[in-house]
Amino acid sequence: SADSTAGLASAHAVECAKDYKQLAADEEAYEDKELRDPDYWQPDPKEGDFGDVLGQGAPGRIFDSTLSNPEEGIKYMRKKEQEEEAKAASN
Repeated sequence: SADSTAGLASAHAVECAKDYKQLAADEEAYEDKELRDPDYWQPDPKEGDFGDVLGQGAPGRIFDSTLSNPEEGIKYMRKKEQEEEAKAASN
């Protein structure tokens, strides 16, 4: 029917509008979902960014992190503040 065709066309347009980074992220999420043991922690898409916990990065990553390199943490926080200021100024 016309409704199902319109729905498929809309979904196709969304997929075609993705850049290579989004495609890679979708592929990684799919592979993770398929391969991750159900007994392990499962990411919840409603929670948002899984790679950042309290501004310290992904859990378990200790090398080249804001904990082992505090200067990088300061740079990260400054960059984040600038992005928030720019976002607030554009609104």
